[in-house]
Amino acid sequence: MRDEDELGRLMEALTGKPEIALGTKRFAGRVDDDDAAEIAEAMQRQLEGGLKAREDLARKKRLRIVCERGCNVCCEELVVVYLPEALAVARWLESAAGADARGWFLEKYPSWRERAGDGIEREADLNAEWERRDEYEKAHKEQWKRRVMCAFNHDGACSIYPVRPMLCREGHAVDSNARCCVDVALIDPPRRLTFGPVDDFLKRANVLLRATHNAMAGKEKASTRVNRAEALCELVYRLLTKPA
Repeated sequence: MRDEDELGRLMEALTGKPEIALGTKRFAGRVDDDDAAEIAEAMQRQLEGGLKAREDLARKKRLRIVCERGCNVCCEELVVVYLPEALAVARWLESAAGADARGWFLEKYPSWRERAGDGIEREADLNAEWERRDEYEKAHKEQWKRRVMCAFNHDGACSIYPVRPMLCREGHAVDSNARCCVDVALIDPPRRLTFGPVDDFLKRANVLLRATHNAMAGKEKASTRVNRAEALCELVYRLLTKPA
């Protein structure tokens, strides 16, 4: 396991050449499971600071971010992640703290997978091809319309909350959640608070996560491919059940 300085140097190396994130150049260094999980967790911690600043701004503007426990309609939207965030979730589920959540997830996964259908593979394939972004957006909306609740949702709450992906952390609605339902959101999306520091950070973090993913692609038993993000539940399940 690397110390903080070593991890920082690795992160700089991964983003030093854009071709690594683009998937057109191999990363010469070594990135293992722990490295990837710690990179994801470092990005998540930094994001939390930005989200706190966004909440402070909302209060100053007398706006209320309405997301809270039990409000989980957004959990029906397929969450697609790169390998580092999935590894962070899998590592936590294999710890004592995540033992209960692991049991709930493994129990729910088969029914989630059946309901999700083949749309998750199509979405992952299209996500890896930037020139087909319009097709990806269409596939994502079609999958969302299936209203398949995330397999990590337990009794209305996120069972992996401490290690949930950044996509789940930054999503929010202001003033009302009345437009969060998929049938309404696709026509008239919920109101959100634009906050440049968080938006800019997410773009940079996505580059780092993709570069880390690409540095590991083809080397992992999870059978990941360059630039191909996947459904969180699907990828985490494979990581938890892969042969030792």
